[in-house]
Amino acid sequence: MGAIYNYLKQTAEFQAHLAASAAQKKQKRGYDAAKIDRLTNSFLAPLTTADTELSFALPIMRARSRELERNNDYAKKFLRMCSQNIVGKTGFVLQNKARDANGAMDKLANKAIEQEWTLWGKKGNCTVDGRLSWLAEQELFIKTVARDGEFLARKIRGFKNPWRFAIQNLEADMLDENYNISDGPGRNLIKMGIEYDAWDRPVAYHLRKKHPGDYFRSQVSANTYERIPASEIMHCFIAERSTQTRGVPWMHTAVRRLNQLGEYEYAEVIAARLGASKMGFYEQSPDSPTNIDILGDDTDENENPIQEAEPGVFEKLPKGYKFSPFMPEHPTTSYAAFVKAALRGVSSGLSVSYNNLANDLEGVNFSSMRSGAIEERDGWKCLQQWVIDDFVSQVFESWLEMLLLTNRTPLPYGKFEKFNQPDFRGRIFDWVDPSKDIDGELKVRRAGWKPDRIIVQERFNMDLEDVYRMIKEDQELAKQYGINTDLGATISKNAASTDVIESEETGGPEQ
Repeated sequence: MGAIYNYLKQTAEFQAHLAASAAQKKQKRGYDAAKIDRLTNSFLAPLTTADTELSFALPIMRARSRELERNNDYAKKFLRMCSQNIVGKTGFVLQNKARDANGAMDKLANKAIEQEWTLWGKKGNCTVDGRLSWLAEQELFIKTVARDGEFLARKIRGFKNPWRFAIQNLEADMLDENYNISDGPGRNLIKMGIEYDAWDRPVAYHLRKKHPGDYFRSQVSANTYERIPASEIMHCFIAERSTQTRGVPWMHTAVRRLNQLGEYEYAEVIAARLGASKMGFYEQSPDSPTNIDILGDDTDENENPIQEAEPGVFEKLPKGYKFSPFMPEHPTTSYAAFVKAALRGVSSGLSVSYNNLANDLEGVNFSSMRSGAIEERDGWKCLQQWVIDDFVSQVFESWLEMLLLTNRTPLPYGKFEKFNQPDFRGRIFDWVDPSKDIDGELKVRRAGWKPDRIIVQERFNMDLEDVYRMIKEDQELAKQYGINTDLGATISKNAASTDVIESEETGGPEQ
């Protein structure tokens, strides 16, 4: 046996068998996620850079996201949810926090900056085309990032307005994904339209002089470029990998499912329309007369018989003919379950609640809805902070620099760092359960675990000083008109009276 085994070891087939066996043993000791077998051979996972993958896929993903925005209800709803929950009805509110050397707030400087910021944000001032207000610009920003994956704009310093600053909005298509030049001696790397230095820091953007899909401007070629310094460009996106150059549309994992769901719903509607119609086939037996016209002259262009259906009317067919109905059973009983399952997958890909995306509150109780709302709002708050850091603060800093260089305010440019202390606050969310949430805030306040200014900021998006000032003004106004009613005391008194009545009706105090 030993001689036979030694002989077999020398053959090529046996050597291959031993190698395969050893590989299988190693694989069994490894990770299941790395196994390659008949069940995973179609699970492709190329080890390429993010930019290599995006250079081929980004234009198609962006175009499909835009198509879904135009024609898909759920994609439209998702973009509207982004605008409502991230930007809100007031946008990001500025509370400037410039302080003097002694640490006290410079109220005059802060008020002047906030007033100028509000005036600049009016429609006609903040964008070069004069079409958008600052609130509309923020809404455009978040919808563009969610749909296209990235936002591109140019900061125009010295623009002809009182603040000498405005924004020029650009579509991501102006940055050519296929414009690449390798680096070399005395030459920077240009990757997907962006020029980098030796540290991979953007130094310039090579923008098309014409949008590739613009058919109204024919005098400029879409393949000619203009080099713009990076200091003038705002290119905002959420990076998923460390060396990523361009942004990915937020709907990219849900694009295929949304499109297929839309096609499925359309097919079911057509099938339901067919099922609701009276349709069928006229069958003729071999021994029936051939010269009988069962429907007269009512035929289509292909001489197929046409019959009009009337309520309560039954027609008698000639001898030798019978009617075979065509009855498609659509929509099927599994239609609703399939749509719900598909939308749950879409909701996961979009990181939103299924109930909000689908407008489906069936089978939802208060506890589950509250839990889902809290989790979803945490996601919106994270995106709010990203918008502040990546876009709003960047615009404010450039705007403030030009404001201090003009003569609109007496604030000196030499104290730019002192005045550049913005505190932007995003929209706040209403209480899920106002009674319990307010009671919880009061308990935390009584325990001394949370200061008043934090509670006011989180719940009302205001400074505590502003709240106190308004309360004082209300008290003075009530005194002026002889109104001494304490609204808070009245509410507490009415609540106490209600508790007494309920206690008497139930036969004693609540245990």
